Amino acid sequence: MSKLFKISNKALKSVMTEQSTSSNVNIDDAVLNQSPVIKDAENVTINYTQPPSTSSSDEDDWDAVGTIMKEHNSRLENEGDFQFQGVSAKTEIPPVHPVISEIVFYEKDKDPADEEYDPDDNKELYSNKIITQVQFQDLLKLESKFISIIGRAGSGKTVLSKKLTKAFSSSHRVCIHIKFMDINNKQPLTLRKLFLDNMIPGQDEKVYENAFNWLKKNDEKLILVLDGFDQAQYTLDENCTKINYDDWVPEKQLIHNLFIKHLFPNSLLVVTSRPHAVLYLPEPARPQVTYALGDLSFEDTKELFLAFADEDLWRKINTTSSQMLSMCRNPLMLQMIISSNIDPSEDIGDASTPTRLFATVMNNLTYSRNFQFTETMDKLARKLQVLAFAATKHGKVVLTAKELRDGGVDPATIHDIVVQLHCHRRPINSRLFEGNTKFFFCHQTFQEHLTASYVVYGMPVEEFQDFVETSLFQKHWIVVKRFVCGFLFDLESKAVSGNYEFCFTTIHNK
Repeated sequence: MSKLFKISNKALKSVMTEQSTSSNVNIDDAVLNQSPVIKDAENVTINYTQPPSTSSSDEDDWDAVGTIMKEHNSRLENEGDFQFQGVSAKTEIPPVHPVISEIVFYEKDKDPADEEYDPDDNKELYSNKIITQVQFQDLLKLESKFISIIGRAGSGKTVLSKKLTKAFSSSHRVCIHIKFMDINNKQPLTLRKLFLDNMIPGQDEKVYENAFNWLKKNDEKLILVLDGFDQAQYTLDENCTKINYDDWVPEKQLIHNLFIKHLFPNSLLVVTSRPHAVLYLPEPARPQVTYALGDLSFEDTKELFLAFADEDLWRKINTTSSQMLSMCRNPLMLQMIISSNIDPSEDIGDASTPTRLFATVMNNLTYSRNFQFTETMDKLARKLQVLAFAATKHGKVVLTAKELRDGGVDPATIHDIVVQLHCHRRPINSRLFEGNTKFFFCHQTFQEHLTASYVVYGMPVEEFQDFVETSLFQKHWIVVKRFVCGFLFDLESKAVSGNYEFCFTTIHNK
């Protein structure tokens, strides 16, 4: 056994011991001094070979990696996995995962389909493109060097990326987790600055230098998990200028060189994203394999729900609202449903229906640190209702910054309601005439709820009568219709403005 391996165990043992407290990674002296067998967070056994004998300078490099990874893993642990606003877990959070499917995303001579509005909430993402369903453990045995994991907003991409990072970590593999939302650098920088200096500050210059040297020479042991490519503020061009490891260049050039596997060519690159951001990647920069995240299974939904709420709330939702139960299978919606029921709005009351749920969420956003709208929530809601209805009518889930501003909404003030993205499309006219920034509602049901609000409260009577007769009962509007009915039956006993009386009578007769 090499001297390097014995010395480096001192640094790595402290790193992996800390990691093991949350990941169920079993590390002991016997493992560290033999060809190790390490169980990851999902109890999958991964075998690793011993590192070869190297010089004393390599010992310093490997020890520096241990120092860096100790800080990295500590930061990841402090962030946690599931973060439910205002609600603490009652029990240990179970190891649940959304359904994971390998899909055909890039087809030869055919561009993948862009995201469009689809009223079918229960349909899995790219359900007609599935090759096979896989388990979390399967992702740990990949032979591909570049994979992408795509999913809708709130589907659990970030949580899965963190679990993968913990599970991949071992005494001989270095797994670095970075969120694109944290690395949008405006000034040129080097690859080392991007992944080490800026993300894990406070170390000596020699530590960064030695750790980066080791990563370059041992990139087959490196795994880069880049979370949230849809939040990158740039698009990758058709042509990529190849660079050296120490070149000072814009961030997007560094990322592009990683995507084409020019830098760290033997590493495993895992990128998570909403689908739109990876649709039009240049062919050399496309992942070899794409996985799509679906919803949680019913069993996992219940298990996760009961980690944060009690059986009474689960029974109540299970028996009174099948639509809300279905919505719980999306981790983001599950969080909203639990939070809104445990801490209901005084203005709305019991959030036991989808209509009341979203009214509660909108009301509670007034207190969010990201809410900076200078007018009241009612005024903002009315503007968003108009925008949502127009988008739904035209089959869109994406809004341009111009559309938001034309509707009287400053995108910078509503981060909890809409998600900002930057165009990753090839056609140049979309960049020239629409700008690089577009927006999604943070979940499609937000869009549908606001659309229904406009139908009931904001649509002129003449337009409304025509809409009910010609459109509302078409398949395209099926989810909006449910929300419309929810508004009407919830407010039946109240005197409300808008199209209430005519709408209620029309739908009742239908």
